[in-house]
Order: sequence, then C-alpha cells, then structure tokens
Amino acid sequence: MKKLLFLIVFPFLVFPVYSQDEDAQSSQPDIFLIPILETVFFNNIRWNPYWPSDIPPDGFLINKAEKQPDIIELYNDTDKYVVRRDEQGRLVEFPFFLSDGYAEIQAEYAVTGALKNLEITKYSSASLQDDDSSDKTSDTAGTKINVVFPDDFLPYSEFSPGGAFPALTAASGDASFFVFIFESPLFLTETWYDAEGNLSVFLKASVFIDRGLWRIRALQIHNNAGTSNLDYFHDSYGNITEIRGEDSVVSALYKDNRPSYQKDSTLQYEYQWDTQGCLTTVKTTGADNLYTEYRYGYEKDDIGNWISRQETAYTVQFDLLTPNQSYSRGIWNRRIVY
Repeated sequence: MKKLLFLIVFPFLVFPVYSQDEDAQSSQPDIFLIPILETVFFNNIRWNPYWPSDIPPDGFLINKAEKQPDIIELYNDTDKYVVRRDEQGRLVEFPFFLSDGYAEIQAEYAVTGALKNLEITKYSSASLQDDDSSDKTSDTAGTKINVVFPDDFLPYSEFSPGGAFPALTAASGDASFFVFIFESPLFLTETWYDAEGNLSVFLKASVFIDRGLWRIRALQIHNNAGTSNLDYFHDSYGNITEIRGEDSVVSALYKDNRPSYQKDSTLQYEYQWDTQGCLTTVKTTGADNLYTEYRYGYEKDDIGNWISRQETAYTVQFDLLTPNQSYSRGIWNRRIVY
C-alpha cells in the first residue's frame, strides 16, 4: 500500500507524492502538452532555433495569398510534413519539432471552438535515421499518445474561468494517464498521473501574453530523473531568439520575422533572403572553421509561392569555393492547396 509521504506545494496548487518501490516506478509520458498547446492556440507554425537545419525554414511560410492555405505538404524523397487547416482556419494537423526529434500532431475541435482531442505521434532522431519506411505514422515508427480534453478547454480566453481544468485523459499503448492542467495569470502547470494514481511528471510553464496570445517564457520539469529547466527568450515580434537548457543553448536573430543568424554548440548559420522573401543562401561554419555554403533555386506556382527548392552545396577545396554534390541535401517540394 502506498503511503503519503509529503505534499509538493506550488502557488495555488497542492498535490500528493507517494512512495514507490524502485521496481515499480510509474511510467512517464514521452512528450509534454503545454508546448504543443501553445502552437495550437497560437495557430501558426513559426521557425525556431530547434528547427532541423536540413528542413527549409520557410517550409510553411506563404508570401503571397489572401489567407493561409488549407494544406501545405513539405516533402522530399524520404520525409513529409503536413500543415492542414479546417474551414475556420484552425490547425488540425502540423509537425512539432523537438530538440531530439519531432512529433506529428492532429487536432480536433468541438463545435464551440474548444480543443477536443489531440493525437500525437513522436519520433526520435534515432528512429528517423533507422526507419527507412516513408509511412512514419505506423505504431512501429513512433510513439502515439491520444489526449481527450474536457469541455470548453480554452486556456487564457474569455471563456476560461482560470484555475484547475477537469482532468484530461491520455493513452499511449497499454499505458493510460490522467492529466491535470492548472491556469494562473503567470503560469500553466501540467501534472501526469498513471492509472494507479502514481505521479509521473509535473511541468510548470511560466507564460506571458503577447498580442492577446499566451507564450511560454520558461519550462520547469520534475520527473524521476530530477528537475530540468528550459528558458525561452523572444524579440519584440514574438520570435524565439534563444532556448537555454541545462547543458545547451541555441540562439537566433531575425529580420522581417525570418531567421538571419543561428548558433548552437557546434555550428553557426547565416541566412540570406531576396526581396521576394525567398531564401537564397545559407552559410555554415562549424568546428575548425569548416565552411559550407548552400545556395537555392526555386520553381514557383502561379501566385508566386515556391513549390520546389533545389539546393547546391559549396565547400572550400584547394582554397577555392567549389560545388560539392556530396554535401547537398537534395530537393524539397511543396504541395499548396489554397
């Protein structure tokens, strides 16, 4: 029988922690909801420093259109990422990029406009490298989590009373969880319990309101591994300029809401764009000042948005900058449905 040991107390929130045998540690979720919810309610796919370097930073950016397209499919020979919107312009399918992989998100909304359901399929970087199948939605390729939300789930809206929401339910394979979201003016919390009532994970997100939308300022994660922190920094336009973790820092600068500079622990990138908003050149400098330059050419649709991007890589050979096909990452294509 579990014994109540102590109470963990956060402002406006108290929950019990129970003792557990080492051989019966509660299972833990493979991904957290609050960062995904930020994108859902922000209703936009915006580049950030966690974005994989081989994926076009403007892959879901439309320069010329009266409204957001219904569908954008970004794909190459091995991968495909889809952004899909419903008739109300809400995101119903989109990729969510992580430091160690990415997740495919499918969202369903209630008649009231509240979030009703999320289907999350997470892929680690290793699984993407090992899986040669183009069908990355199968259970063997990624970890699936299905989340069902209570009625009228609209945090930080005029319909939200604040405080504790009714429990969410989440299922992943044979594991099931109850998830509690608590809303305060300055933070959101996310608490996971397994089916036996064991605390799995507690996450606290400091938030701020930007143009009527809530954004994450910092994340604090408590689980069996201990406590970890992520701090997010934004510019005046809401772009993420830095993500600072326990052992890593990634940063970026922007011009016209497009990245102009990016740096992580091993590489730095310089982005150059033309007057039409198309990426023309990416210059990378790595360890030992190893320099690579990527140049781009485009095929565009009738409206003027690119539908195919060709990449040519250049490296320094014999003190000359020359094309090097072995460094090229190939062609990216887009299918855009207006």
